Amino acid sequence: MAKIRTSNRSDLALALGLGLCCACGGAGALETATEMPKTPRRPDGVVLEPPPALPSPQDRASAAGIVALREPLADKDVEEIVRAYVRGFEREDVDALIQLLAQEATPLGRAGGRNQLVEVWRTKMKSFEYQRLAGSEVARISQIEKHTYETLGAPGASITRPSEMRPGDLYVRVPIATPRVGTDQLFGDVLVLLLRREDGRLKIAGQADESGQ
Repeated sequence: MAKIRTSNRSDLALALGLGLCCACGGAGALETATEMPKTPRRPDGVVLEPPPALPSPQDRASAAGIVALREPLADKDVEEIVRAYVRGFEREDVDALIQLLAQEATPLGRAGGRNQLVEVWRTKMKSFEYQRLAGSEVARISQIEKHTYETLGAPGASITRPSEMRPGDLYVRVPIATPRVGTDQLFGDVLVLLLRREDGRLKIAGQADESGQ
């Protein structure tokens, strides 16, 4: 009887390995690190929420809910516009006064608008020599009275809130130290200004004069 020679175990393992390689080659080669995409890796997407809408700024508000408060008007801002107003008359400079006006400025307590108020000032400067006030104390800055929309609307308020006043406006009364020069009445005994925030600045939205006589 002829003897059958069996294969070495190592030969059998080699044959099986070659068979598996051939099978894998037929299905496609495996990706290697050198075959990965070259574009930079982007982070995972993040959902961005829009900022919450804030309510309109107010001067005062209750403690309930979300409110946005305006920055309080500084005394120096009020004093600065009062000085600028008086300086405009001392120099008889109508153009400088116009720069102080809000868009919807008007004489207080009388019909008219911005143009009417400017014409009143022009007439005063034509009628009197305001330059004679130079060097004199005209406005008593330390005695300025300030009233808000809310305080003038409170029960028992000593001053009637003008119809031209809006929430956020400031009603200012300025005692005048030199209302007259000789027999000429240059100012009232009290200068009244309605001040309003506009374009980030304090502007004159209304003006009137009060006289004790």
